[in-house]
Amino acid sequence: MSDSSLGRVSFIVLRHMRTPIIVFICVYAICILGMVLVPGLPDANGQTTYMSFFHAYYFLAYTATTTGFGELPTAFSNAQRVWAICCLYISVITWLYTVGKIISLLRNPYLQSAFAEEKFTRAVRKKTNDYYLVCGFGDTGSLLLRGLTEAGYSAVVLELDDERIKALDLRDYPAKVLGLCADATVPRYLLDAGIESKKCIGVLILSNDEEANLKVAVSARILRPGIKIICRSTSVDNESEILAIGGDTHVVDPFRVFASYLSLIIYNPTIQTLNEWMSGEPGAKLDRNICPLKGGKWILCGHGRMGRVVYKELTEREVDITVVEPLVENIEDIADHAVLGRANLENLKRAGLSDCVGIIAGTNNDTFNLSMVHQANRANSSLFSIVRQNRHTNEILFKRADVNFILQPSLVIARMVLFMLTAPLLKSFFTHLRLLYENDPSRLADITNKLELEVGGESPTIKTYIIGQNITPAVCQKLSERAIVCLGDIYRDPSGRDSFLKMVPLVHRRGKTIKVLPPNDLALMEGDEILFCMRPEHKVLLEANLLNAYTLDYLLTGVEPARGAFFRWLETRNTAN
Repeated sequence: MSDSSLGRVSFIVLRHMRTPIIVFICVYAICILGMVLVPGLPDANGQTTYMSFFHAYYFLAYTATTTGFGELPTAFSNAQRVWAICCLYISVITWLYTVGKIISLLRNPYLQSAFAEEKFTRAVRKKTNDYYLVCGFGDTGSLLLRGLTEAGYSAVVLELDDERIKALDLRDYPAKVLGLCADATVPRYLLDAGIESKKCIGVLILSNDEEANLKVAVSARILRPGIKIICRSTSVDNESEILAIGGDTHVVDPFRVFASYLSLIIYNPTIQTLNEWMSGEPGAKLDRNICPLKGGKWILCGHGRMGRVVYKELTEREVDITVVEPLVENIEDIADHAVLGRANLENLKRAGLSDCVGIIAGTNNDTFNLSMVHQANRANSSLFSIVRQNRHTNEILFKRADVNFILQPSLVIARMVLFMLTAPLLKSFFTHLRLLYENDPSRLADITNKLELEVGGESPTIKTYIIGQNITPAVCQKLSERAIVCLGDIYRDPSGRDSFLKMVPLVHRRGKTIKVLPPNDLALMEGDEILFCMRPEHKVLLEANLLNAYTLDYLLTGVEPARGAFFRWLETRNTAN
């Protein structure tokens, strides 16, 4: 046990058990002293005998615990028997009192917290693989942990809410996730979570408390200057302060991300569909017709913090949008484009419900959002409805509601952070797609068709491979032999080298040079990074190509190499002849 934990446990035990221990000692002392002073039976010479201190303690030891060995070492006098009865009752009551205090001590939440902290610290120290430290286990943290563990990453969690930590133990993640109920703003808990360890490769700060997130980010940067930090923030001021701590620091604003996704849905559904498909959204496929939404008037319900960002994003794209908001102070700056009042049917009609093409229910109340979309759909059945789902636990209600698109900010943030950690090159891919959409939409359609043809299905695997000795030893061996290994060679089908596995290389990076959709004849070099999009069942075949030198040799030459010394000798002899 660490010194700090030992000190806290000792303090709690002594403070809780001080009175029982004093009472216990006093009762035993009085009883023993009484047994020594009370006269016993006379001896053979007629002299009154007295019990020694040792015998008195021996008698009390088995009497107080109700063991009852009888009158030892000799028969008692009547006076001793009277005192023995008193000792029996007093000591039994004292024992019951002490045991009760011990049980109370074991249920002491502070003592349990100290033991839990010690257990957590020891488990973190024993971790042998790299892990992320996640501060905050709300909806976003829960969804992110699901993605991280399914991608093969490990994590430890600090969460202030004890109920959420209990919920962590019930999650069926592929790997066990260690969690501690603790305030991450206290630096001691960051140390307990192993932030100074080399195994800790990043800190993910995802709580809803802006000030707490800032404090954790600053503490993490001071305790571990070079570590990657990804922090959630919805405040512009906090964001600038977080970025000011420097290093590998990233800020994710859920409101801006939400607004960006809304914009994609309305203006660029093709990229949004690709995004959902690569994210593994249930039911997301590429083999469906993707049509942009028709232009026209939109209604935005709610102009709070998120509503402001959404309104700004959409108006910058020249969307004709009317806001319905119950608080006058929230619409002072957009009074000409707003209707004051709750988003009931009357106010929605005042906002132009009968003529609009879409409605965005974006308040922070799930009940209001579902209610207003339900009312709007009854009045205008052709309406395209986008609804914000705030709590993941309401997923069943939203799926059964008559809405066209559900946006769950916590899920959007979790996916974004997951891609930042597991596939950072994906950002370059989507940036390329946006440029194509604006300049060459037909090329964007070609890419979508290629992904559907080469990969297809649902839930593809997105993974980055770095050409190096640890991950691709077979490729490195060939490169060391001065052989040329092209990109297309490493994902040929080992059962027929003329065909390829079900995958598409999305991005190749060499140093600062990034190439989107690299050609198959690209010669690989050690240190290259390649982002693949593939069918999950073909991942193991690709990794076999990268690991097994014999398999890669066959893929490069088309000739099955001889295995074993005898067959190589025989092959050499046949070649010589």
